[in-house]
Parts: sequence; structure tokens; C-alpha cells
Amino acid sequence: MSQSEEHRLLVLNISEALSRLYPEILVTADVQATPGAEVPPLIGGFRPDLYAQFPGTGSVIIAEAKTRNDILNEHTEGQVQVFLSHLDRQAEGRFILCALGRGADQAKTLMRFLVGKRSPSLVRVQVFDGCDFWTLDSGNGVLWHLD
Repeated sequence: MSQSEEHRLLVLNISEALSRLYPEILVTADVQATPGAEVPPLIGGFRPDLYAQFPGTGSVIIAEAKTRNDILNEHTEGQVQVFLSHLDRQAEGRFILCALGRGADQAKTLMRFLVGKRSPSLVRVQVFDGCDFWTLDSGNGVLWHLD
């Protein structure tokens, strides 16, 4: 699928941010530098924009980058639900939705809505706005905390 330059930069931005925070992390992003380079695995028919693992821990991060016009739609909701379900089965999982500007506010709203519809889960849910990671409060699922 063709990706916009904005989307590609979001994927590279989240990849770089995670690599800076966690130098040991193994990141696979769906932005190929060369043909045939490794891409994230298909999960429930969807390929995440980023799939990262912490060696030896079983901890997994799945990140999805969205431009503002691509956040509030059925396709995105389906992707997020599949990725959250997949992470429920991991030893420790984190899902990050990446968006810029007002898109980050839309992403927070979407994640609050989708997490609220689910059974309690240990998946850590975050929104990355290009600068900061915002974590959804696992206790009440309404508040966002700056990490």
C-alpha cells in the first residue's frame, strides 16, 4: 500500500524515539531502506508500522502511525483491536498510536473509546505525538499521563 511522506516520517520518528529510549530494543519498521529488507510480521491480517522486542524478556511493542485524516475510521479501529488482542497474549505488551498535532488528540479519544470497550487488560496503551509519550491510566482508562 502506498504511504504518504507524512506517514513514513511518523514511522521513522517513533522508531528513532524508541531506539533512543531503549538502546537494547530490536525494532522492525514497515519503512524499507532497501527492497527485501525485513518488515514487521502480519498480525491478524494487518502489518503494524512498527514491531519491537526486548531481547530475552518477551516484551513486545506494536506501534501504528496515523495521519490526522486516517485516525477515525473502521480500518484503524480494526487494526488497533487486532493488535491489542495480540498483545494480550504476550508476556508484556505495549501499543502505541502515533499522530501529530490535533491528530494526537483524536488518537487519545480513539484509544480511550477502544480500551473502554475491552475487558481489563495488562497492555500498556500510549499515544506518541512526535515529541512525548502519553500513557492511558490503566486504573480508570480516562486520564492520560505524560511519560
